[in-house]
Amino acid sequence: MTSPSAIVDVVVPAYNAPDDLRRCVEAVLAHTEGGFRLVVIDDASPDPRVREYLDALAQRALPEVTILRNERNLGFTATANRGFSLSRADVVLLNSDAIVGPHWLERLARCAASHPSIGTVTPFSNNAEIASFPRFCENNAPPDDAVATTINAALAAAAVPTYPDIPTGVGFCLYVRRALLDAIGTFDLAFGAGYGEENDFCLRAVGAGYRNVLADDVYVRHTGGRSFAGRKTELGARNMPLLLERHPDYLDMVQRYIAADPLRPLRDACESALAARTPGMRGVLHVIHHHGGGTETHVRALIDASRRRWRHYLAIAVGDAWQVEEHRSDGRILDFEFRRGADEAWPDFIGGLCATFGVSLIHLHNISGCRDGLLTGVPHAGVPYGYTVHDLNFACPTITFLEAGRLYCGAQTDVGRCAPCLAAQPEFAGINIQAWRSRHGALIERAAFLVAPSQWAAQTFARYFPARHPTVIAHGQPPALPATSGARSAVLLPDDEVPTVAVLGAIGPDKGARRLERLVELARRDDLPVRFVLIGYLDVQHGPWQSDDARFTVHGRYAPGDLADLLAHYRVDLVLYPSAGPETFSYTLSEAWSAGRPVLVPPIGALAERVHGTGAGFVMTEEEWRDEAAMLARIVTLVGQRRESVLRPAGRAARAVGHATLAHMADATIALYATALVTAGAPARHRAFAPRRVRDALGYQPWPVPPRAFRPPVLAPRDQPHGFAARLAHGALGIRHTSLGRLLYRLTPRPVVDALKSRLHA
Repeated sequence: MTSPSAIVDVVVPAYNAPDDLRRCVEAVLAHTEGGFRLVVIDDASPDPRVREYLDALAQRALPEVTILRNERNLGFTATANRGFSLSRADVVLLNSDAIVGPHWLERLARCAASHPSIGTVTPFSNNAEIASFPRFCENNAPPDDAVATTINAALAAAAVPTYPDIPTGVGFCLYVRRALLDAIGTFDLAFGAGYGEENDFCLRAVGAGYRNVLADDVYVRHTGGRSFAGRKTELGARNMPLLLERHPDYLDMVQRYIAADPLRPLRDACESALAARTPGMRGVLHVIHHHGGGTETHVRALIDASRRRWRHYLAIAVGDAWQVEEHRSDGRILDFEFRRGADEAWPDFIGGLCATFGVSLIHLHNISGCRDGLLTGVPHAGVPYGYTVHDLNFACPTITFLEAGRLYCGAQTDVGRCAPCLAAQPEFAGINIQAWRSRHGALIERAAFLVAPSQWAAQTFARYFPARHPTVIAHGQPPALPATSGARSAVLLPDDEVPTVAVLGAIGPDKGARRLERLVELARRDDLPVRFVLIGYLDVQHGPWQSDDARFTVHGRYAPGDLADLLAHYRVDLVLYPSAGPETFSYTLSEAWSAGRPVLVPPIGALAERVHGTGAGFVMTEEEWRDEAAMLARIVTLVGQRRESVLRPAGRAARAVGHATLAHMADATIALYATALVTAGAPARHRAFAPRRVRDALGYQPWPVPPRAFRPPVLAPRDQPHGFAARLAHGALGIRHTSLGRLLYRLTPRPVVDALKSRLHA
């Protein structure tokens, strides 16, 4: 096994491109520690500047530098073989258009020494095909010195290191173990000037029981192809058939590897580490439940509106399993799956998550998926945090304040009234409401900021936690989305003049599912001139459905950009909110108004607050809200006057209602973030997650190397070697992987072995 401190030959074949050569050599001299020899072989470059530079380099009399010159142009393959044959050391074959960075050789050698089966080692690069970073199999533009140094440091920090297997090494910077050279020889001269020789070499290595691996903690820049300028296509066209003749399964193997992209988690881990190092970009961790809805809509809109000012991480926290999304400034999302360890304290888990991603602030939105963990861990994670009042769950576990499945209780604060109410509801019967509010109150007391999307939500929250008053920041209205392209589906209605009333969204008991069903039955019983369409779905009916009399239609899920078309298709005159409980904001109200539809809302919560005084809708009386028959009578009266006197003016007013923009929402929220950081004390220090944990959270799976049999090339009669020494050398080549061949290799004196190899190379 090679020791990382052993002498390594760094062989640089040079042909023209003097500026590249100068950068390459000077980078090696500047960034290489320990025992190494730099061998530059000029392959008879016609550009006189190459000789001038090498002469100047020779005059520096550096003991670690050896300069050789081919008397005639041999091509890359033969020149590389000359370098391989100069010593008994491991060799790094380095293109003259490669630029190394700090600790490059130390890390390559450490990788090579990590297991005796490793034959070749390739680093990450901007331009290295399967080892390209950040974009896989692409020629990424070479970064400048400062960025390259940052990438190198980030790779080293993010790497386990894993040293994953790859199908073939990449020749721009290829570390080759001497044991492998002894086992299979050097590059095949049949590949001439170059291209494909390293692939053939690496495939032969696998056939001989060696591995080609990636040093995932090293980054080497590569300009790419300048020494072969104008010849790459020609050489590739010539050598690919030769490569496939010897390794027919090569392309299929590489295509399967590219499709699987097993290095993606390693690249993603580095990109995450790079993001955490972005100057002036602080990180915020948003925490939500796993039920989607308006809370998730809001958080994603906030992220989209401020992703270039803050680094955003979205945790969907469900018990010990946390799905964390890292939102990049360019819109890409990295997905991590973390699980808290059995003996891992919640402050350590949450604090470690923040330390891993460089998170400066936690923004809680809904903790219901991991309540105990968040209540325990967040106050002690050492990071300031805030909370947005998307619902009143901290005050009441029912969230909706429904009394035993009936209607809104009016937000009772008296524990003496709340306890019997919860006891009467089986799902909440075991909850001590006083302890519930006390635990959540302790979290709120230490919060750096509180946000509510409406005055009603802020005022109601303050009734339960009077020491803190949330800042009101309305949810921003996103720009109008285009309608879905291509085919769309909808349910047909009878072609008549019966007015249609719509309900929008996902409707459960709190939003009036049972009340809507009763309205339909009452309208059917009394044969009233109205039909109902749910553009969305019920808790008991998710897909499209229609009653036999078309009195009630369920459209199913819809894309927000399609709503205006759907309202027109269903000839909707009025949008109804039959809610049993209060809303804290309501995105669907904004959508209905944007589509120019008036609304009828209950006299509770943010719906009444938002509609009042706009002229864009109607607020039910208390009696109409509590009694479905009275509510239906109001509906029939409104749609009976739909054309001119009432509904059309209300529709015009609906279109004119102003909405908070996403930019305004983001600006106001980020201002709270900034204040929270200024007033926060010194952060507690938690240990970041180990690189292996981060890598595995990204879904890393090692690539299973397909078995390969070694198949030496068959020589045509005209290619048979001439002379006894040449025939002996090729005979040895044919049996070297047999038991007899290995025995003869051990018994044959080293000078004889070297002489036979020279005959092969000739």
